[in-house]
Amino acid sequence: MLGWAALALFTAAFAIFEAVAHGWWTALAGAALLVVPGLVGRVGPVGPRADRAAHRALPPVVVLIAYSLSPLEQPWIFTAALGRLTAVAISSCASAGRRRRCSTTG
Repeated sequence: MLGWAALALFTAAFAIFEAVAHGWWTALAGAALLVVPGLVGRVGPVGPRADRAAHRALPPVVVLIAYSLSPLEQPWIFTAALGRLTAVAISSCASAGRRRRCSTTG
């Protein structure tokens, strides 16, 4: 639980840094992937497989690694993956908080 909270804080800070460094387009991409996948289940019916897939940490981590190793210079891709990973970490921390208190102090 503490790990998810630390990851959420780190990725949020890193996404904000990237957005400030690269402009509004990257901020928009990061914010979109932070908010939109969580709203999809509330707007319409989504199957349980799609809902579980949207809350996995592996896809954004794969995108972050692939982007870091590639010659692409599209910072919005990196920031969007950071936004998605932040959302996954917040969601995981919140679900762990239902069982126990979620905080950054332990």
